[in-house]
Amino acid sequence: MSRPGVADPEVKVLALEGFRLLVRSGVPGAADAVAAMLTPPCAGETPTEGAPDWTLEIHHGPAVAPYDDTGDLVVCLPYSGRRLAVRDTADGVLRLTARYRPGAPAAGIEVDLRARTTRLLVAERDRVGVRWADWLARVFFASRLLAAGWRMLHASAVELDGRAMVFLADSFGGKSTLAHRAVRELGARFLADDLLLVRPGRPVIGWPTRIALPADLDGVAPDTGRREQRTMNGWNRDRVLFTPAEHRRTLGLRSAGPTPLSALIVVENPGDGVPLTAGPAGPETVTEALHRAAAVTRQQVYVSDPLGLMGGPRLADHAVTTPPEEHLAEGRSVFRLALPARVLPTADVWDVLAPVIPAIGDRR
Repeated sequence: MSRPGVADPEVKVLALEGFRLLVRSGVPGAADAVAAMLTPPCAGETPTEGAPDWTLEIHHGPAVAPYDDTGDLVVCLPYSGRRLAVRDTADGVLRLTARYRPGAPAAGIEVDLRARTTRLLVAERDRVGVRWADWLARVFFASRLLAAGWRMLHASAVELDGRAMVFLADSFGGKSTLAHRAVRELGARFLADDLLLVRPGRPVIGWPTRIALPADLDGVAPDTGRREQRTMNGWNRDRVLFTPAEHRRTLGLRSAGPTPLSALIVVENPGDGVPLTAGPAGPETVTEALHRAAAVTRQQVYVSDPLGLMGGPRLADHAVTTPPEEHLAEGRSVFRLALPARVLPTADVWDVLAPVIPAIGDRR
């Protein structure tokens, strides 16, 4: 029963591959924001469908002192200066102070293992600290999946006719562009443009991350997201950045949940002036591409749970049962696409791939 004058808490239950997380929030919109980040790949359930494995609570707490980790055990996470400082373990509760980025207000995190609950405490009107909830929810699912034998790959993917088509390429090699062109031009559903979780015999999971698209890609208005411009290898890269929720809302794209794997496409940049070609990929090409795609140590560390904040497995447990990457290609169609990077937005990619991938041929 809620107290007079106090709004009922928002409650969401998220489920993925047999793991269930209950998110309860007294901060308006926070539980909805977590669900928007993780659905898909997660599915929403009702709180009555079974006991959750863990609970994440989000509350307005008393003002937290300015962040200071002098003399504390500190965990520094990859990307943007996120830091966690261990304060104490009084009464069986692990307490930490968290700073989401330099200069941001401090937030508090309390981990009660006996209650299987993590509480995030943020000050009133702190819109930065509440974003720890997204990270904690992703840690809950990713740490368990990685420990259960899933692989995280640097790749993009779409769902076409109920099957996942995965693009493997080096950084700035065109994965995002190809995935979004498939959505726009083939009617595919979006899975991911940067990270996937995969396991032999299981569906492909598009992992929610920030989405970066070329500003000149059809359907992307440069004023709809945060702009990022940089020069790489003498080429000026102009991209627009979206959160998953912004991506769906702004571009009006359909997203897909976990999807069975159909085809792997290894994208290579042969340089300007070389014809666009496609054909079967040899075993060495596939193995090398998968090994490079699996070299995402920072991303794996980012969604690990070394302090047990969400009751997850240890980082060392991630490698115990994980099979070699090349097993992912067994029994799958694998193709090599030679595509000069500068013509990515406009090249006749689907006409070249249609003869070897029936699902594409059916859409042409």
